[in-house]
Amino acid sequence: MRLVAVVAALLASTALARAEPVPGGIKGTVIFEGEAPDRPAIDRKSDPACGTATRLSDDIVVTKGKLAGVVVRVTGGTPPPERVAPKDSLPPVVLEQKDCGYAPRLFVLIPGQGVTVRNSDNTFHTITGTLHGKQLFNKPQPKQAADIALGPPAGRPGDVLELACNVHPWMHAYGVLGDNPFHAVTGEDGAFEITGLPPGKYTLEAWHPILGTRTLDVVIGKGPNKAIANARLSFRRP
Repeated sequence: MRLVAVVAALLASTALARAEPVPGGIKGTVIFEGEAPDRPAIDRKSDPACGTATRLSDDIVVTKGKLAGVVVRVTGGTPPPERVAPKDSLPPVVLEQKDCGYAPRLFVLIPGQGVTVRNSDNTFHTITGTLHGKQLFNKPQPKQAADIALGPPAGRPGDVLELACNVHPWMHAYGVLGDNPFHAVTGEDGAFEITGLPPGKYTLEAWHPILGTRTLDVVIGKGPNKAIANARLSFRRP
């Protein structure tokens, strides 16, 4: 099966993903080509507190050819200095455990930014974090327990902090380390929008936990009709 995710603008091929310029930013869509894989139901019967409603796997989510769960961020170019992440502490990302799942499942951490883990379930969770396969922490969080504050992880831009629960093995979340605030995560419509960028050349990185990483060079023009270079990004799996 051939899987393709595309971030592009004005493509002349059959694999289309439009990336349209917006004033001071980049707007686009990530497309999935090929037959969308089935989303198996998650067996949560081991813990009745997780709820009775059917929950489907979030590994690869495709809706009408659009790919959800893709982190898109600016990795190259020169962001304006006033928009670069400050060195002092930033509000943490709040990671909620609800119905034995994580929300948000994907997010970006910029320098100085930590994670606050909240247990909204009436059951026991653990929060385990790994980076490059090395376990950084493993903390228990009983029901009605206080939030757990996790400091900014030490790593380089592009590293991925993987979070999991040892009690409920289907629970996974991913925090991509970045170095600026120019990023977005695609929803069910596969769309993303990154604002606040002046005219110039930039490199976008699109990362998916299962399908991997692709990059795209884009140009924001100086005229009223800003343009982005045509390009195509492909993901393949046997």
